[in-house]
Amino acid sequence: MKLDEIMTVKSISLKELAKKLKVEFSGNGDLQITHVCGLDSLQPGGLAYLTSPGGLNSVPTPAGMSRQVDNTVDEINSSQVALVVSSEVKYQGQNILISSDPLATHVAATKILNTTELKILGLTKKSGIHSSAVVSKSAKLGKNVIVGPKVVIYDGVRIDENTILHAGTVIMSDVVIGADCIFYPNVVVQEKTEIGDRVILQSGAVIGADGHGYFQRKGINQKIPQVGNVHLEDDVEIGACTTIDRARFRTTTIKQGCKIDNQVQIAHNVQLGEQSLISAQSALGGSVKTGNHLIMGGQSGIRDNVNVGNNVTAIARAVITANTLDKEVIGGMPGRPVSQWKHLQSLINRLGELFERVRKLES
Repeated sequence: MKLDEIMTVKSISLKELAKKLKVEFSGNGDLQITHVCGLDSLQPGGLAYLTSPGGLNSVPTPAGMSRQVDNTVDEINSSQVALVVSSEVKYQGQNILISSDPLATHVAATKILNTTELKILGLTKKSGIHSSAVVSKSAKLGKNVIVGPKVVIYDGVRIDENTILHAGTVIMSDVVIGADCIFYPNVVVQEKTEIGDRVILQSGAVIGADGHGYFQRKGINQKIPQVGNVHLEDDVEIGACTTIDRARFRTTTIKQGCKIDNQVQIAHNVQLGEQSLISAQSALGGSVKTGNHLIMGGQSGIRDNVNVGNNVTAIARAVITANTLDKEVIGGMPGRPVSQWKHLQSLINRLGELFERVRKLES
């Protein structure tokens, strides 16, 4: 008995694909598109994309293809492949999908060509609950909820329709989960967490663990109870082995549309603004409050109790240590405007030269 998620690949004609994507096409409408790919891996049946005419320079030249000439697609494709291009790219009857946003169209094509079929063995026919799962009698599961092997659901849990809990997931007491969510294997959601619709939790994510709250008396660390919760709003995705701590008193909030990478730490009481993007191995300290559209590069951080403006970017390994204005780009540790940080880095790189000059002057 096991939970299998199988990616089923379809084949679709270029003409039919264009119709589904609501874009124009040129070339052989009967060409069967079997997969999406990058320019560096074009194979028969493949669909790649270009975001600008200049991208044609990177099209490979396997047998049956030739490089672009004067930014045209003429002779780029063999008869067995296709490209998604912008209207700026000239084309002369090859296999082309014409889109105002080639990347978005290519992503949409990926979803059409690759569908996920969930097959679970050993489910009861009525409820979609695996025979090895442990589900409290007080839990309320909506229509078409799927509960995989060894899942544990505590008292007072509510899960809305079409949500999928993969193997080994643990949902603790009084958790509320919205519709159309996917929790991958070994996710843990601790008590009183609130999760919106279409939330994705990748394997090993832990939502609602205690915040790191302690005080010392006579040299002994004393634990401060963390009695708040976590709220993930709609369309949030949390990466593998990422941890989000419950608030001390109120709520740690991850707002609508945030996408958080693997192995990220979100401390207690954080308020993360809408549509933020957090890269791997980054950390937000306790009680950080950010505006919308925050971008954090890999291994970056924000010190506790800092307020960050809207549309702020922290480049890789930057640490924001003080409040910021909107639209700032921060680099270095301690964090500072990236132009200032780059200037300081250039000076540091010249320290050897400066030392040698001082040595000569002293001698």
